[in-house]
Amino acid sequence: MTLTQITFFFLLIISVIGISMVVHSWIDKRRIKKNFLRLATELKGYVVQENRLIYPYFTGDIDGRRFDLFFKVVKVGRQHILYYIYSLKSDVPCDLLLLKSEYFKPIKDEAAFSGNAGQIVQEIAPNYQLRSLQPEAAREIFEKAGIKEFLSPLDEFSSLQLGPDALVVGKPYDGPGDTDPSHIVRNVGTLKNLAEAMERCFAPA
Repeated sequence: MTLTQITFFFLLIISVIGISMVVHSWIDKRRIKKNFLRLATELKGYVVQENRLIYPYFTGDIDGRRFDLFFKVVKVGRQHILYYIYSLKSDVPCDLLLLKSEYFKPIKDEAAFSGNAGQIVQEIAPNYQLRSLQPEAAREIFEKAGIKEFLSPLDEFSSLQLGPDALVVGKPYDGPGDTDPSHIVRNVGTLKNLAEAMERCFAPA
């Protein structure tokens, strides 16, 4: 083969791979939208997708709490990872950030990260790193609300931002199985119970 033929063959392979990825992504988004529409019949909400090239998102109301389900590309080092994120409104004034140890490498600039995410709260939960801008308050609410008991049913999520104002949990997207309506309803129920447990810590005696 000549150099021109080799180059043409290489470009042809690249174009076939590119088309295949676009088609796969389009099919994946269609399956997600179908699952979200099924979810809308179980939860009071609606599905939005601006065009077929964009991932759909779900917005609803869970017993007076706004609930959002969406996708976001997150840069991790040199990689770009598609994250699947739940957000449930809460009235929690304190902030707790739980990071699953197996998903995160040591922080290069600890001082800068601590300024945004807060200090590490030691000896709280195995396999998790807890950070907070209010470390003493975070430790107290973690123990008082029994947050450790909620970590097992939320084990699939690599990061949990619990307060202020909302519970936001996320994970790398694994496929349409993540958007199964029954699976989502179960996770939302756990988040709602967690929000209520945390809010009780701040309720007047």
